[in-house]
Amino acid sequence: MDLDKAVRLIESEWKFLLSERKNWSLTAGDQDMELVAHALRVILHMGKVSEFSEEYDATVAKQLPDGGWGRESSEKESAAWVSAFMALMLIRANVTLQSPRLEASVWKAIRYFLKSQHADGHWVDSEWSDLDTTSHPVSFFNVVLALGTEEMKQAVREPWKKGLQFILDGQSSDGGWYDKKFHPSGVETTAHLGQDSLAASFLLPEGLDVKAACERCSAWLVQNQAAEGSWDSRNMDHSMDSTRSLLLLSRMLGQEEKFRSVIEKGMEWIAANKNENGWPDFPGMETDLERTCDGLDVLLKYEAWREKDAKEIARRWGYTAGETKFLREGVGV
Repeated sequence: MDLDKAVRLIESEWKFLLSERKNWSLTAGDQDMELVAHALRVILHMGKVSEFSEEYDATVAKQLPDGGWGRESSEKESAAWVSAFMALMLIRANVTLQSPRLEASVWKAIRYFLKSQHADGHWVDSEWSDLDTTSHPVSFFNVVLALGTEEMKQAVREPWKKGLQFILDGQSSDGGWYDKKFHPSGVETTAHLGQDSLAASFLLPEGLDVKAACERCSAWLVQNQAAEGSWDSRNMDHSMDSTRSLLLLSRMLGQEEKFRSVIEKGMEWIAANKNENGWPDFPGMETDLERTCDGLDVLLKYEAWREKDAKEIARRWGYTAGETKFLREGVGV
């Protein structure tokens, strides 16, 4: 994909997302918290945290007493998957905001996940498989180990290892992760686990040996891409997840050229099947705001993948510290 094209899409879809703010912002009323988390991630990657600090404050205000968040902002029962997503957004935003209130919220979330982890290392969420559920707290702990205080790192280090080992042990011999009940094709789960759980170990000093698992995961994703560039029967969400996973894994493995054609084909399919404004769940369907956030996210991560700094894309997951660059302010690649 031409980088200028990616930048133009980012700019136009960001304007569209802002025009729909009342439908995803907690400052406008009750919302689906998974959508909120997706929007907060876009704000992070657009470099707009300071301008939208009230969105992160509103997220803290919805945190439940046990340290988690509900699936809806009005719910009073925490759910592990979305709770990890929200906590991730807060610890990353606080690199910019340096807010004691946000730091206290991150600590509450850490305690929630320490308490809810099972003895074998996994977490449970009724709407997700144990593997996919576990990938989110592991991803949160990845970022705690990269960006948190020393006290936070000490608190999560051993539980993080147990969670990551649970995921490594669950990988099938063909390189994928499967669950018969939740997305049995394995595409979404495999894409999530590669990027959210494994890849950070390339950057963390205490990381486990994940290279072989990442290579098997990458090969599986390549084998399961359709000729047109999509994954999982033209599922936009899963195609975006798979492309994002390959963006990060290819860079961490130092195999960008090996996977370039697959990534470019995926990016072109995603761009070609968007609506006039935003993206649908499947081509031809109406625009979905969560999928629109995913579309922006994959474009922003593709933008970082094109940057010569090898760690820039890892910063889009929060797996390494450092100032994030925003190429659309002056394209130079």
